[in-house]
Amino acid sequence: MKKNQKTLIAFALSLVLFSCSNNGTGSTSAGASTAASTYEVVAASALPTTVSSYITSKYAGATTTQVNLNSNGSYVAYVALPAGTTLKSSATAKTSGLIAILDFTAKGTLLSAKTDTPILVPNLLPAITTYITTNYVGATITSAHSESDGSFDVFITAADASKVKLNFDAAGTFVSANTFQPNGNHKHRHDGNQIPVAIADLAASITSYISTNYTGATITSAHKEGDNSFDVFITTAAGANLNLNFSAAGDFVSVSSNGNNHSNNETQVLIADLLPAITTYITTTFPGATIVSAQKDWNGGFEVHLTTVAGVRLELNFDATGVFIVGSDSNNNHPPLMVPLIIKDLINTIKTYITTNYAGATVTGANLESDGSYDIFITSTAGTKLKLNFSSTGVFVSVTNV
Repeated sequence: MKKNQKTLIAFALSLVLFSCSNNGTGSTSAGASTAASTYEVVAASALPTTVSSYITSKYAGATTTQVNLNSNGSYVAYVALPAGTTLKSSATAKTSGLIAILDFTAKGTLLSAKTDTPILVPNLLPAITTYITTNYVGATITSAHSESDGSFDVFITAADASKVKLNFDAAGTFVSANTFQPNGNHKHRHDGNQIPVAIADLAASITSYISTNYTGATITSAHKEGDNSFDVFITTAAGANLNLNFSAAGDFVSVSSNGNNHSNNETQVLIADLLPAITTYITTTFPGATIVSAQKDWNGGFEVHLTTVAGVRLELNFDATGVFIVGSDSNNNHPPLMVPLIIKDLINTIKTYITTNYAGATVTGANLESDGSYDIFITSTAGTKLKLNFSSTGVFVSVTNV
């Protein structure tokens, strides 16, 4: 009995490191399948409230060991069941040490509930091992399990070190493949040409998709990529920060956790524990700004995320002693010494100054400098192009021709 428990515990731990949904598109081509279906591991707090409430009510005493966010917006929750739990989808009432795999839509609607049982790699059906050696030359099978519907999930590490989960039916016939994406589910490449987009200017198809699939979510910012696609950042009703990607036409493409798009070795730092030099710099340079979060880098430096009074999200980097190094917008989308602003978000003192002293002028651009000051570009009614500089509090400083 103890030996079996150890085996089950070891298997549960392997799931924490390496698991995903089996809702991928079926294909006879391994390459096509893995490219079409990806997932990333996110915190349990990223689950919609409807999902976390469902798990709490249906599986009292259970522990959510891992959550996968699929590129199509659906979730897979791995739930370690307490001893004695009986599942409707299981033929046995003895579920001590087993894992329930729960699939949910982006809205939090349950799609399926399954339990899994570990299988030793040598005991896999020949059809499965033959498929893997043929389609994934050089891959290593790391673990496998059978689900309550008789199908098999087999986890492999491919020759290129990518981690893939393969699903086979009860007869050992290939069904689908999902690839683990450690850096997020993005389906496009970022470049340096992101353009901020006012939330009010987003296409109706985008805002409609968000309100329909993420009820109660708040759109915090958006920008247009160099390929004309859109990245829209939202905070869900459950408090999860997500990055939704839409095509140039406004069609949903994929979703990823906001902040999980780049590998790093950062550790979370409590705001109260930040060095005095850092907090002093922020309160002096960005009066009224709110520090949202902070991390310590592998080299001892600090990365601090804040929101200015104008609603602009910034990322400031400091060295290990708290000396300011560089600032950028929170997604590293713009040159390090300035952050393009959405003109409507300019503080009122700046808007008032311009309308009073340059009546009829058109504001063509605005930058928030790393020292907290503002550079505003305008074209006067006479066609003269000017750059106005304001302090961090909106006080006029200087004007130059451009």
